[in-house]
Amino acid sequence: MNILKKCEDFFVGSAILAATTVLFVNIILRYFFSANTSWAEEFIRYAMIWIAFIGSSICFRRGIHVGIDLLINYFSSKGSSLLQIYINLISLIFMFFLIKYGIDLVMFSMNSGQITPSLEIKTFWIYLAIPLGALLSVIHILHQTYLLLKNGKLSEE
Repeated sequence: MNILKKCEDFFVGSAILAATTVLFVNIILRYFFSANTSWAEEFIRYAMIWIAFIGSSICFRRGIHVGIDLLINYFSSKGSSLLQIYINLISLIFMFFLIKYGIDLVMFSMNSGQITPSLEIKTFWIYLAIPLGALLSVIHILHQTYLLLKNGKLSEE
């Protein structure tokens, strides 16, 4: 689990750094040199898609993604654990749908051979963020649910 955690954190951190750097350079080029890169906006958009989906799995890992704090605080320790398990089950169902339809989108994109306008990469690489992020989220939701059942509380990570 630690290797997965480090890979996710490294990927999201690197993607944020890369997107920020490209954005900064593009702004400098545009406003000071009247030049513009045609691919920068597209790269940043696709980086943000990957950041969002992998970042959602990080939030599930930390137990901060979906929560109804107002309700959870009104319940006893056991009641809040049961509510959190229910929330995890609903989240799992949603993630399984996201995996299924994300894979369908990736397969359709692979079969169509569509490429992006500026970067000229196959669009399935962008759409792959959906099922991959959902799969990572499932792993973390299952782990958090296991910890909840075992210890009666979520891990503080």
